[in-house]
Amino acid sequence: MTIDKIGPLNKILKAQSDIQIKKSGKASKKDRVELSSEAKRMAELSKAEAKVKAAPDIRKELTPQRIKELREKLENPDQYLTKEVARQIAEKVAESFGIK
Repeated sequence: MTIDKIGPLNKILKAQSDIQIKKSGKASKKDRVELSSEAKRMAELSKAEAKVKAAPDIRKELTPQRIKELREKLENPDQYLTKEVARQIAEKVAESFGIK
C-alpha cells in the first residue's frame, strides 16, 4: 500500500496564515452605556433591600408582658422618653444611616 503526500494537515490554518490583516489609521468610537432614570432607581432600591436583609432582626417576642410594657410606654412617654433615651435613639438612627 502506498500513501501519497496530501499536503498540509490543517488546510484552514494555512489559509488563515495567508490572509493579510489591514489596520485602519482611525481609532474606532468608544462604546458607552447610559442608564435610564428607572434603572438607576431600581439599583438604589436593590441596594436598600440588600441592607435591610443584612440587618439583624431586633424584634423581641411579643409576650403579653412585653405588650403591656410597650402600651405603658406609649401612654406615658414623659416617664420613658428621657434625654438619655432620646440621645441613644438619635445615635442608633445616625449609625443606621452611616452618619456616625
